Amino acid sequence: MDANTVFDKLKSLIAEKLEIEDSKITLDSSFRKDLGADSLDTYELVYAIEEELGVSIPDEKANEFETVRDAVDFLAKLLK
Repeated sequence: MDANTVFDKLKSLIAEKLEIEDSKITLDSSFRKDLGADSLDTYELVYAIEEELGVSIPDEKANEFETVRDAVDFLAKLLK
């Protein structure tokens, strides 16, 4: 799965879970600063990504996701 496809799927999940418009989500959006996600939101989002994409994201890796780009890059590599 290429990065653009991953971004589209991730953007949809983020918008749904954080109840924001997907137009506000960019690759450089910070989960906490720009999108307002707290630690529980982040946990729920990682779980939703795992379910949607059929992957497993180690907790230590998920904790490194500062921006949407961080998550997209990791997932694109994982899904090659």
